[in-house]
Amino acid sequence: MTGTALDMTGPRPNTASPVYAIYGSLDPRALTLAAARESGTIYTQIPTDVLMALETGQPALQKEALTRLRSENGEPLIGAVGFDDWWNTALAALNSNWALARARTLVTDKARLYEALRQRNVAVAPHRTGSLSTRLLRFALDNLGPRPILKPATGAGSRGVYRYRDDLSVEDNLALYQQILRAGHIDTATPIIAAQYLGDHDAAVEISVDLTVCDSRITHAVVHEKCTATAVPPFVDHVMISPPTDLRIDAELPQLPQALAGILAAIGLTDAALHIELRLHLRRWHVLDIGIRPGSGLVAHAALAHTGVDPRMVHLAASIGRPLAPAAVKQARGTHTATAIACCYVAPDRRDDIRLLRHSELADQLCGSDDVLGWHLNAAETEDDLYQPDAGISVGIGAPDMPTALARLRSLVEPFEFTTQTSDDTETVVAQ
Repeated sequence: MTGTALDMTGPRPNTASPVYAIYGSLDPRALTLAAARESGTIYTQIPTDVLMALETGQPALQKEALTRLRSENGEPLIGAVGFDDWWNTALAALNSNWALARARTLVTDKARLYEALRQRNVAVAPHRTGSLSTRLLRFALDNLGPRPILKPATGAGSRGVYRYRDDLSVEDNLALYQQILRAGHIDTATPIIAAQYLGDHDAAVEISVDLTVCDSRITHAVVHEKCTATAVPPFVDHVMISPPTDLRIDAELPQLPQALAGILAAIGLTDAALHIELRLHLRRWHVLDIGIRPGSGLVAHAALAHTGVDPRMVHLAASIGRPLAPAAVKQARGTHTATAIACCYVAPDRRDDIRLLRHSELADQLCGSDDVLGWHLNAAETEDDLYQPDAGISVGIGAPDMPTALARLRSLVEPFEFTTQTSDDTETVVAQ
């Protein structure tokens, strides 16, 4: 037996495949996943090996995979939904006349997406697309300003996003970025976009918008302020609050509907849930990225709390070609007017003091609190001094106003040695 065979640590099965097969029927008035399940909708996660067979596009492999998914508990397969930016070939095979196909292809080709947005007068960062080389980096430095952003022209999300380091040479930046791409399983031959870093006085003001669209109309737009985003990959947002409290954001929110309308026109969807990342630069909203899907983690829970409509349900219904009833969506009402989502960590010097029973005490408080939208907790114990487990919690809070939400967040996590600071942070982010 080899040494590696003794290693029992590995990725959780199917974590690379957030795609769900949908069976039975769908009530267009169901506005949440729980309501859909109660009305007879069945959704089950599709195994990665089945998705890979579908993703090949080969008829024999696709037929075999579809046969495996044909029914669940005697109910027929009526479609599938994906909650990341990938598996588009598989989803097209799972959904007849898939309405999201064109839009999903567009947003994963950033060069085409940016051009489509510019044609609708939606601002994007000045940029240049080309092969990764010292020539591209020198062009960016000469024409796009200091410390430009580099990202793959294909794909979505923050994988492979890098901000040029001015303390390194062009050659060293190239070598480091190539290694970052390899670590993210991204082909270094992929076309790269070099874009201007958007930040007034080098201070980024960034928001995300979770947009629901029903019958060609924007029904909800939940805006999250990103209180902290690191300057290096993976751009972890420690605290996200809605509505925003930054006065710079508040001053420019009136222009946001026009930008959103332009985005919707460029995307061309009549029913959808969109997750849009924007940055404020020179008092204008610039699009960074668009996902034809809801925001991940607890973002969808926050949107549901604000609106009464789960964007994951909107996305599911649009994916299988059975959109939600516009009247039901319009009549929905939220339960909270303010939300705060935080990614909290145990301070490195306190990890040895935090044990599972301490986490259990916190879990009891979280489970018994009506204002907790949801939470994810990581805990591990080991006597191995070389092993540093991931020790942290993601938690969402709903409240009537933002000061109450942030105060409640602090009161929950701080007694248990959690903080929103990592060892590299220089300032507290919850206090913003």
